[in-house]
Parts: sequence; C-alpha cells; structure tokens
Amino acid sequence: RAATKHMTDLIEDLLAYSKLERRTPSSTSVRLSTFISNLLGQFQDLVGNVLLIVKVDDFHVNADPDALAIALRNLIDNALKFSRHASQPAIEISAQAGDGNCIISVRDNGIGFDMRFYDKIFEIFQRLHRIEEYPGTGIGLAMVHKAMERMGGRVWAESQLGNGAGIGERCVEDRN
Repeated sequence: RAATKHMTDLIEDLLAYSKLERRTPSSTSVRLSTFISNLLGQFQDLVGNVLLIVKVDDFHVNADPDALAIALRNLIDNALKFSRHASQPAIEISAQAGDGNCIISVRDNGIGFDMRFYDKIFEIFQRLHRIEEYPGTGIGLAMVHKAMERMGGRVWAESQLGNGAGIGERCVEDRN
C-alpha cells in the first residue's frame, strides 16, 4: 500500500510539473501580503506547534498567481517537513521590494543540507535524504525552479547542514 501511495504521489507530481511546464504563463498584479496570508491558511492544520514568523511588506508584484502559489506551497511544505524534528520548529517567510524586484524567502531551522550538493536540489528526482526519513517525490524544488523560471525570476538556496535552510525567490515588483 505504501508503494502504491508513493507511486500515485509521484505520478500526480509529474503531471503537475508537466502542466506547469506547458501552461502559458500569465502576469497580474498580486498584493503579496494578502496572497501569502491566504496561502498560509491552507497550512493552518500543519503549523500548530511551529513558530511562524511572517515579515511581508504591503506591496504588489507582477506574477503568475498559480505559479507563485506552486513555488511558495512547495517551499513552505519543505520547511515544515525538514524542521519537524527541531525542538521548536520555526519558519520565517519574508518579502522585500526594491530595485524593480521582489525577494521572497522561506527559512527554517530544520536539518539543512550540505551546500556541496547545491547543484542537485533543484533538479527533478534529486533527493538528499532517504525517503524513509523524509517522504516526498523529489519533484517539489524542481517545480519551484520551473515556476520561477517561467515567471522570469530565479530561485536559490543557502544552508548549513544541521542549521536549517533558506530559499529565496526573485520576482518583478509592480511599481503601480
């Protein structure tokens, strides 16, 4: 049953990745503070014992709302997954506007990863941890990368093994 469930999840994630890759990107003005607040509502049942810090200024960005939601959903899901064994799990979501760009970051105090493997983490099916320890399909960060690429942005990560991870995204600020 577990193998069947994993295969189903894998197929669903591959389909989602394929749809993301094929869909025509859109761009609309998104009020980021409201957008992130609404997105966090989807995680309400999962953040019970997590110290959640949100530092998002009230500004608009030009983004594909579906692609931005996919990217942030995967980043928040990873932050929850990899910080769950911390004595006090903590996740910080921040966003800053400047120079025509916006930088959104999701940081956690989880297990982190060795930066020697940085080149692998945004590739499809590349995992740094055993599936028995941390479930997943190995597609989440590849979807984040693809979503940001399709919006004309970029994604990067910073980490230290045992000291959590931070992943940032750069998107276009709406100056209106």
